[in-house]
Amino acid sequence: MANFNSYLDGLKQKDDEAFAYIYNQTKHSVFLIIKSIVKNNMACEDIMQDTYITMLEKINQFNPDKNFLTWLLTIARNKAIDYYRRKQKEMLVDDADCEFLFFNHSDNSESQLMVRDMLNSLSEIERTIFLLNILNQVKCKDIAKILELPLGTVLWHMSNAKKKIKKY
Repeated sequence: MANFNSYLDGLKQKDDEAFAYIYNQTKHSVFLIIKSIVKNNMACEDIMQDTYITMLEKINQFNPDKNFLTWLLTIARNKAIDYYRRKQKEMLVDDADCEFLFFNHSDNSESQLMVRDMLNSLSEIERTIFLLNILNQVKCKDIAKILELPLGTVLWHMSNAKKKIKKY
């Protein structure tokens, strides 16, 4: 394992050689921690860049008594988790997608109206949780993580959604 202490002062002074050494010694570990969370090489490269920018911005806050690599990998991990959460929220199901999933060309208009009414009876959060769970087979505990809600709240919304749908 590399000793980074002699290069930290160089980082604080914006020394390119110190940065190059630290980057070359840590890039594989940083990439692996990000890749384990994000699973997308292009996104990994962007997150790596953000990680090293944050490292440079916060290098004066680093405690030299602590392990530098652990500190850097924590930054990388947090950046990857932030990216993952952002992407999961963007992937939530759109109402137009719901119609495509429920309707096929052989459906008559009465069944289409019934499904549309059924989905419209749900609140936005109930519809999102219901569709993620039923159509995408995402577990409630994972939905709770994605939406940053307590598991009990997700289960409560899911229960309410099921009750409303049973009415139809």
